[in-house]
Amino acid sequence: MKAMSFSAIILGSSLEDLPKKLNEAAGDAEPERFSSADNLLQLLGLCLILALILVAAYYTSRFIGRYKMGQLKDSNIQVIEAFRISPNKMLQIVRIANRYVVLGISKDQITYITELDGNEVVTHDVQENGKLSFREVFEKLKGKNSKG
Repeated sequence: MKAMSFSAIILGSSLEDLPKKLNEAAGDAEPERFSSADNLLQLLGLCLILALILVAAYYTSRFIGRYKMGQLKDSNIQVIEAFRISPNKMLQIVRIANRYVVLGISKDQITYITELDGNEVVTHDVQENGKLSFREVFEKLKGKNSKG
């Protein structure tokens, strides 16, 4: 029997003859077998795709972080310091324009506590060119712990 396409067999057969014609067309066909080299290539391909996804996620998060930091740097509102009192309660020192206020923040509300003078607040200005590497920060923390 000459080779026929699957759709030609389906369309050109009655319901009773369909299984017989499909079996004839299949003949001695066996499922395709894959070698271990094929499996290894598939695995390497999947690992490469995973690595590309992770690299794309890393650079996307860095881009978004820098973009947001640029927006916050020029903002009139900045959280100077936050102190967690309990899982759902914290105190925050917030700079709004040139004023510093202390806010109590809970799960459902924000409460104004007091205003602070600019002289009372110790700010930690982060400079772009003064970035420390992980090793420098680690050594600095290690030095503090060994002194105490």
